Amino acid sequence: MDQSLPPLDVSAADTNPCGSIQPSNATPARSGESQLRVDGTQQKDSIEEISRKPDTGEDWLICLPSPSGSQSSFSSEESKADIYGFPRLSPSSLEMLLLGFDRETCGILSVKDGPTENPWRTIIWPLAHQSPALYHAIVSMAAFHTARSKKELIVEGITHMKVSVENLRSGITEGTINLDAALATTLALAFTESWDLHTSTGIKHLKGAKWMIHRALVTHRNDALTPPQVARLRFLCNTWVYMVVIARLTSVDDDESNDFDYALNAAIDPHETGHEVDPLMGCAATLFPLIGRVANLVRRVRKAPRNSINIISQANDLKTAIEAWDAPEFFEAPEDQSLEIQHSLDTAEAYRWATLLYLHQAVPEIPSKTSEELAGKVLVYLLKVPLSSRAVIIQIYPLFAAGCQVSSNEDRAWVEDRWAAMMQRMLIGNLDKCLVVVKEVWDRCDADESQRARISLRTVQPRRSIGQPVPGKVQRAHSFDKAVLHDDSFPSARRKLEHATVPPITPHVQRRRPSEMIEDLDFERTVRGRLHWVGVMKDRGWEILLG
Repeated sequence: MDQSLPPLDVSAADTNPCGSIQPSNATPARSGESQLRVDGTQQKDSIEEISRKPDTGEDWLICLPSPSGSQSSFSSEESKADIYGFPRLSPSSLEMLLLGFDRETCGILSVKDGPTENPWRTIIWPLAHQSPALYHAIVSMAAFHTARSKKELIVEGITHMKVSVENLRSGITEGTINLDAALATTLALAFTESWDLHTSTGIKHLKGAKWMIHRALVTHRNDALTPPQVARLRFLCNTWVYMVVIARLTSVDDDESNDFDYALNAAIDPHETGHEVDPLMGCAATLFPLIGRVANLVRRVRKAPRNSINIISQANDLKTAIEAWDAPEFFEAPEDQSLEIQHSLDTAEAYRWATLLYLHQAVPEIPSKTSEELAGKVLVYLLKVPLSSRAVIIQIYPLFAAGCQVSSNEDRAWVEDRWAAMMQRMLIGNLDKCLVVVKEVWDRCDADESQRARISLRTVQPRRSIGQPVPGKVQRAHSFDKAVLHDDSFPSARRKLEHATVPPITPHVQRRRPSEMIEDLDFERTVRGRLHWVGVMKDRGWEILLG
């Protein structure tokens, strides 16, 4: 197999990343009929709803606008003017795929996309110059990312993915691949798999990356690394922490280790006085180990018939720690003009409240705000971040967790609009699947409410005047509306609180409730039930990467 790389010039990567990508017309070698993963398992080349037969239709040019407004981005008109000056190339050519990687893909992999601060350009791309495995993984990422408009690029993505995995396997076996390059390749392949299949988290690749993380950190302790090497290791460790924590929210494997604690802490420089906004975790880097612990606990809850005293105790400790968490006080301002520090802080708060919501729905035995109140907190923090901000690209998990809780048509329309804007900006298929799950949760909950209302009406004996409540039932306004009562972004909030009610849910005595209580949460609305997004994913056999 020809593993030679097209000639690359990365000397100007910091100042002109696009100009530094200069591949020749070399064609990667083809591989067998099955996709080989790092762990040795194989997977057939078929995915849901997508034809893998190439479309030989009209010519195509990469002229999509960059999702950011940063200095490193290009407008669609600039892209057209730049590309039309050259011979028209096939969308599957290396030149066009790498152009897409630089102009589009890098922008959805980092909230910081200034001229010299996106690590996928400044750290990962130069490393690919020396690694065929990483090079083909990058090309595969670009192919799957741009395949939304041209389905034949899926075939190119699969081809480059196979070549990358084969080079990675041989490099590890023969000891010819740099450890950092192997780790970067594995992380890129995890992203690639989630963009290819849309309902996979790439968890097997992330498991393969774990031993590489440990080896790299041992080397870091034993050997003196240069500042660029330390920066590269920190980025790789943080990216792995982000991906493995987000993956554990939806994957159902048995790994409940807390390795993310070790990886994150070992990569921190104790001499730093300020903090950088992380490319993927934003201002919530120190929160992610707590999110990972909640994800591990929820996995145990889903497997157990009931919540034991030990589970409840751990949940209470986690709730206390998450409520006490606060972001660091000082962050260095990014170069990217479209990202304000406050946007990342608001997004971090959305993550915090979304995790409290997820924990509450797993262990409702501990006192807490209600599910709707917690979801309202999440959505208020999300709506503070304008869609023009780059922080939007890491809001998938909180929008997904909280969006499933809204019930009014107007508020659901706001959530759908938010999803639509994110899908148009990021162009990755797992967002489409997220919205499918959210809508199915809504449909199931609406059907359940209707069924409860019919049962309630059949049990009512005497006639009652309009507006008179049914004994034993509670007429209530959504606590989500209370959370957004003073925010004009939700047009239905004030009107609904004045004169709207919702069908009764679970019978209980009307009383004034403190800010936290033990909510009488319906079993079907917990993580074990069919009305929760976990239940919808379980029924469909999906494990969507919420990142």
